[in-house]
Amino acid sequence: MKFDFFTFGGSQLWEDIFFYQKWRIQRYFESPKCRLLDPWDIQRHVGSFEECSKAFYKYIEIYELPRQKGHMIVMIHGLFDSKNIFKPLWRAALANKFEAAAVNYPSSQKSLDAHVSQFETFLNNLVDITEVSFVTKGVGALVLRELLNRRNMDWQKKLKINRIVEIAPPNQGSKLFAKLNQFKIANLVFGPMLKDAIPKKVAYIPDIDKSFETGIIACETPIMNFASVLPEKYKHQLYNENEAWTECFTDLIKIKNHYFNPLKNKNVVEQTMYFIKNGHFKK
Repeated sequence: MKFDFFTFGGSQLWEDIFFYQKWRIQRYFESPKCRLLDPWDIQRHVGSFEECSKAFYKYIEIYELPRQKGHMIVMIHGLFDSKNIFKPLWRAALANKFEAAAVNYPSSQKSLDAHVSQFETFLNNLVDITEVSFVTKGVGALVLRELLNRRNMDWQKKLKINRIVEIAPPNQGSKLFAKLNQFKIANLVFGPMLKDAIPKKVAYIPDIDKSFETGIIACETPIMNFASVLPEKYKHQLYNENEAWTECFTDLIKIKNHYFNPLKNKNVVEQTMYFIKNGHFKK
């Protein structure tokens, strides 16, 4: 007998490799095992990717799902986050008539290269979409930089890249992560991406091509606010306000923020959507 049930998270164990109208197929981070989730994160099937795909197409007929089409905003979260941080932006995207996919990836379990490979699979499996924009938070910007550095990929031949918004990106690498990388417990908790996001490693990741319209939102977090009151010799070991900066951007804006999740800041969401639609931030 088959039972459908809520999955209760698993954001650091499962990676999205297919998305359609809020349905998603996820793959377990260390095996080929997949599961099909409906828009309410109820598990509808378990098996190989092909088996889950067949199950999904049966549900299309049962629920008469409308086809997704046009321009999709793909959202890439940061280290130890999940797709759920993008809920405010996801709602705003749908309200503005965009398709939207907040992609889950096991950020604390795999290296940068492995995450990029997952996103290649995700975009290769994207159907009925002709154009994509990207919104990243934190180290999601590094995943996207490496993803766009891989040229002549299959997904790039079928999808036009529109615009990019990076929210609090460590484009110069994170000094805080470099400090944490010295401790074994931190590496166990945060995984390979902790090392991949330190300045020495990030220096080898090519910048996003200037041909892409890229907006950067440099916003503070409570950790940054704490660092600002420390003595100068400690402050620069934890946070440098220039970490978000890169030579290859179209527009940059600084936003005051007091939320651990900057997507809860209405100004961050509004400015992100404004850039996606207009190619510059609202001054």
